Amino acid sequence: MVERPYLLSCSSGSIEAVKARPYPSSNTLPQKDSLCSVFTSCTPQKQETPQKGTPHALQQPKTIATDSTFAYSPIQSNRNPKERSPKVAERRSPRSPASERKRSSRVSELESQVSQLQEDLKKTKDKLTSAKSWKKQAQQEAEDAQKHINALCLKLEASQQQIIAHSCSNETNEDNQHTELSRNQKLTWESDLASAREEIENLKLEIEMVIRSEAEQKNYAESTNIQLQNLKGNLTETLTLVENMKVELQDCKEKEARAKGIVNETLQQLEVAKATVESLRSEHMKASEAYNSVVSELEQSKTRVKQLERLVSKLKDHFSLNLKEQKMQVHHDCGEANELEKVKSLEDLKSPCELMERMKPNSSCQKEAELVMKLKRAEARIEELGVNLIDKETDLQGIVEENERLKLKLENNLSFERESKLEQELKRLMKELSDLKACSVNKEMELHSVLEENQCLKLEIEKRNENANKSNGQLDAAREAMLKVSILMEEVEKSKSRANRVAEQLEAVQASGAEMEGELRRLKVQSDQWRKAAEAAVAMLSLGTNKEFMDRKGSYDRCYNPGKMGSPYGDDGDDDLMKKKNGNVLKKFGGLWKKPQK
Repeated sequence: MVERPYLLSCSSGSIEAVKARPYPSSNTLPQKDSLCSVFTSCTPQKQETPQKGTPHALQQPKTIATDSTFAYSPIQSNRNPKERSPKVAERRSPRSPASERKRSSRVSELESQVSQLQEDLKKTKDKLTSAKSWKKQAQQEAEDAQKHINALCLKLEASQQQIIAHSCSNETNEDNQHTELSRNQKLTWESDLASAREEIENLKLEIEMVIRSEAEQKNYAESTNIQLQNLKGNLTETLTLVENMKVELQDCKEKEARAKGIVNETLQQLEVAKATVESLRSEHMKASEAYNSVVSELEQSKTRVKQLERLVSKLKDHFSLNLKEQKMQVHHDCGEANELEKVKSLEDLKSPCELMERMKPNSSCQKEAELVMKLKRAEARIEELGVNLIDKETDLQGIVEENERLKLKLENNLSFERESKLEQELKRLMKELSDLKACSVNKEMELHSVLEENQCLKLEIEKRNENANKSNGQLDAAREAMLKVSILMEEVEKSKSRANRVAEQLEAVQASGAEMEGELRRLKVQSDQWRKAAEAAVAMLSLGTNKEFMDRKGSYDRCYNPGKMGSPYGDDGDDDLMKKKNGNVLKKFGGLWKKPQK
């Protein structure tokens, strides 16, 4: 019994079809699939599915929140809290594999429903062909009965002629004494002949009625053949629609594969960008460390310069005191010659000290200049790295936004196209089912009328046979005709047995029609149950997705710590919760599906 749909079409439906469907569906379910989806598509219709004339002359499902769950993006984890934009935090993550599995399962349901509807169509076709064969047999039997009636009429005419000839011979051979008796016999014979002629006329009228009924039956058979041809045309159209739906499903699958490839490429690009960002950050850290080391070296060099300056000042004081003391001693102890020599030696001592003093500031200035150059280079490098970081972060934001837009567009286009197609197919299938029901009812009424006419004809034939038997019993001279009439009666009984067989066959056809009505009612009940189950599942899924979104949002706000930037893929608790919730939803959906038919 019937996706799509459609698909649920068929299921996907969509009951999908089935197709879904949709199912579909599906069907879902189109006409093969639409009957399958009628019922979707089943196209359950699928769904699908289903999507489904579809047994979804069901109410259109309410708008459902997308099954995509909000995930903590790795880009946000690596950024500082000041750099995060509120738009990026509100973006949606790509669809989870669970939602894709649900859609694929809905499409498969719609397709199964579409296949079931196709089987039901085949059964109805077989029943129609059997009814046609029964009608042909009934027509043939009616023709045989007409032939027998014509033969009986001819035999009756021959018997009447024999009776007339016999009466004439009896009149010539009889004596004048029996003239009165002969006259009485003639009167009786004439009355019998008149009654026989009336019966013959009545039989002719009945034959005309039978001919008219045959013509009407032929016209009815032609009309039924035309209707069957129209149904065949509709079936071919439904088959073409099913093929088109299959081609569209393949195109959708190819598009999904392409979209997945694009997503994978973008993910790879994001990973490369993350690696570059990390390398830039490491370079920035190294540059900052080098800058700090250079600053520390400068401070150390400054401290050394100060220490050297202090030493130089001390040495100057010490040398000046020594010179004064030596001069005083030279004036007192030695002569002028010795004083000159000492003065020269002191000047020689002054020159290396001065050289030392000159060398020290020169070396300190060179070191300071080199350190300043290194600092400038490090600052320029740091500025370049910062600019590169900003550019790459903007590029990453643009790529992420484009990916999210593409994903949303793909998801919306695929979901709306499948659901609309499965729903249209279900509507078509429902219309076809209603037409088939009306045709079956009309055919049953016509069969009832034909049976009643046959019964009336049988009663009239029996009455006439009784009258003929009475008239033949009164005629002693027409015993031979009575024998012939008995033979004719046997043939009439055979025709009656045939008529009874025809009546039994017609009753069997009526029983098959009643079974068809029961099957159609069951299909209606099943379509209603599938619709209710689909609506309940949709409501449960929408509630589950909303709760998951709120839970995840709270968990991300708790887990986010700007001091410790961890990987976004380390938490497996959300995946476990998703699995548990999906399992509960599937159990509830299975319970609704397994409810017994009323």
